Amino acid sequence: MKRGILILVAAVAVGLCMFLCSRLMLSSSGPFSTKAMPKENGSLLPELHWLQNWLRLDAEQMHKVKALHLAYLPKCEDLCHRVYLSNEDILTLTGRSSAVDAKLRSAMDERAKLAVECQQALLEHVYQTASSLRPEQSKKYLDLMVPYTLGIPTNDAASNRSEP
Repeated sequence: MKRGILILVAAVAVGLCMFLCSRLMLSSSGPFSTKAMPKENGSLLPELHWLQNWLRLDAEQMHKVKALHLAYLPKCEDLCHRVYLSNEDILTLTGRSSAVDAKLRSAMDERAKLAVECQQALLEHVYQTASSLRPEQSKKYLDLMVPYTLGIPTNDAASNRSEP
């Protein structure tokens, strides 16, 4: 009887340990987080898989696209950080006033310039990416990405795709 209880207690302890370890590994802060997307050199790369499948990129093209993506990442992160700070500045200014004053106008102007800078940087990246593709792939990619990058709504079939 003692042996049976000992086995039962050991099984429960092992089960509890496995449960807690798996929760720790899958928690949002753990290295195997289900919320975190796979990364390569600090970049989220699943967004490139749709492109690879959609345009049927070969290994060499995918290597070039991935390299361009990874090279653009620091610039993108910097611009995103600057947008965040600009947004915080505008929200702080609007929280302090009930009217649009010179400081708020200036902050909004800076935010608009930053938005243009972001669009230009992304458009340059899109064109660089397109240059690494075959002509028919490049056209298909640019037809989708240029309006998307510029925030211009389109009514064609490419803009209704769920991939980007």
